[in-house]
Amino acid sequence: MTERIEGGLRSKGRFYKKSEPGMPLVSIITVVRNGIKHLEQAIQSVLNQTYDNIEYIIIDGGSTDGTLDIIHSYDNQIAYWVSEPDEGISDAFNKGIANSAGNIIGIVNADDWLSENQIETGVMALVQSSADFVFGNLLFHDSNGEIKYKMYGDPDYANIITSKMPYLCHPTVLAKRAAYEKIGLFDVKLNIAMDYEWLLRLHKQGGKGKYVKNLTGHMRVLGASDISYLKALGEVRKITIRYGQSVIKADMLYLFRIAKGTIRRSLEKWLPNWFYNRIRGLVNRHYSIDL
Repeated sequence: MTERIEGGLRSKGRFYKKSEPGMPLVSIITVVRNGIKHLEQAIQSVLNQTYDNIEYIIIDGGSTDGTLDIIHSYDNQIAYWVSEPDEGISDAFNKGIANSAGNIIGIVNADDWLSENQIETGVMALVQSSADFVFGNLLFHDSNGEIKYKMYGDPDYANIITSKMPYLCHPTVLAKRAAYEKIGLFDVKLNIAMDYEWLLRLHKQGGKGKYVKNLTGHMRVLGASDISYLKALGEVRKITIRYGQSVIKADMLYLFRIAKGTIRRSLEKWLPNWFYNRIRGLVNRHYSIDL
């Protein structure tokens, strides 16, 4: 069994940030396992935010590829980090939240990163509204960091969230701690669509989200396998049934999404780039290559 290791400013009694009037403490959590290739970009994007009142927490699942060397190099800038085996991504998310102290919580995966003013923009929108969380738009990048396309968040997400995952762009979500205290943490039985389940659960209990048009996050597209894609659709199907959708409707939507995804992937593979982007932009109003 991998040894449990922890560190960061808090473990040395040197972290003193707390919420101030108009400047709530924000906890940003990154979960990682063997993420040596891209983790440092995620770390630097958090440490270089224009918003200063942030505690940064990293939950490592027992990396063996040199990831811990990167984490160690930022030991005096990270509030808290721990490396130990976990039960999956949801468990790691929950561990990060349990070890956080902020009034506002955000999650940045090791392959993603933040815009420089992302936290400031989200916090200002959240404190000025009665919403439980805010979200924005997401720029998707290839493995080299080049922008592929942009997905716009859906201000009207509440109209469709009970039947499918809307464009809530989870890497841009900042949620109030009170929302987690109200409905609980992520479902550890889910491996892919845990964010959808949490947001749907919050919606079912009266939670509200606010779209912020000038809030933009970044996600790296690493070529998810067809197996992962089908697993994600399967989890969404189970989640919608859990929260009241009929099995027949859920099955029909599941099959429709499989067909739609298969067609989209085929078109992306065989059509010229410009033509594929034009077609996708016509059928999906949230998709754009006009940046």
